[in-house]
Amino acid sequence: MAKWGSFKFDEIERLAESFQQALDERVIDRFMQEFLLEMAMRALRKIKKRTPVNSGDLRRKWKVGRVIRMGDAYVVEIFNPVEFASFVEYGFRAHWVPGHWEGNRFVYDKAAIKLSKEARAAYREKYGSTGMYVGKKNGWVQGRFMMTISMQEMEREMPKYLAKRQMELLEQIMNGRPPKKGG
Repeated sequence: MAKWGSFKFDEIERLAESFQQALDERVIDRFMQEFLLEMAMRALRKIKKRTPVNSGDLRRKWKVGRVIRMGDAYVVEIFNPVEFASFVEYGFRAHWVPGHWEGNRFVYDKAAIKLSKEARAAYREKYGSTGMYVGKKNGWVQGRFMMTISMQEMEREMPKYLAKRQMELLEQIMNGRPPKKGG
């Protein structure tokens, strides 16, 4: 019978302990949350760069929510609470907007925007031709797709970032020093 020699399991046991410590300290969960938050912030920068500026409100109001774990998935929301954000993103039918000009800045009248066609005519009669027509009459104003394009770019870039960060994490765990909370 052949002699195979002896084998020490110290290194394997140490590696197993490092992985168990990483699991116990929820290192993977923290890693995923921090990674997704970083990717959301990268996406936010791209979205803001593509967002057209009139008053600056639309660009300024982009926000990133918290990273939430839902079962086996992680979710992070990027949103803009400005009521016309989706119209700028996807486009809209050309229309008249009631309001007035203050210098070179247009201020629209939120109350008058919900008026019926007849009431709008009365509004124009009372206040004059205050307001503006957005787009060509009976036309379509194309969307800017600032979020759509930015998220498509992030989908292409994310595997590269993830691979790099996973290797860093794996090296830390294998060397017996899982990353500390927050970094």
